[in-house]
Amino acid sequence: MTTALLIYNNHSAQTHSGVIRLFGLHFVSKNLISKELSKFYTKLFELRQTGDYDDLYNLTEEDVKPLLEPAKSFFAAIEKLITK
Repeated sequence: MTTALLIYNNHSAQTHSGVIRLFGLHFVSKNLISKELSKFYTKLFELRQTGDYDDLYNLTEEDVKPLLEPAKSFFAAIEKLITK
């Protein structure tokens, strides 16, 4: 969804890190997205990286459950920016 938001606003990135950087530059720094939601997005990215590349790390249901509600808030905020 974050990449869709960037494309919708004529921005593009070649990497996940680039998406995070452009997201911060064009939306967080302009207070269109809260810093808390930005930190949450970065946390999700870091968890994904850990899950993909760390052979000894597995996310459990207990790890993921607390992320569901903040994820819904993040998606709602992005959707609001895309559909306004």
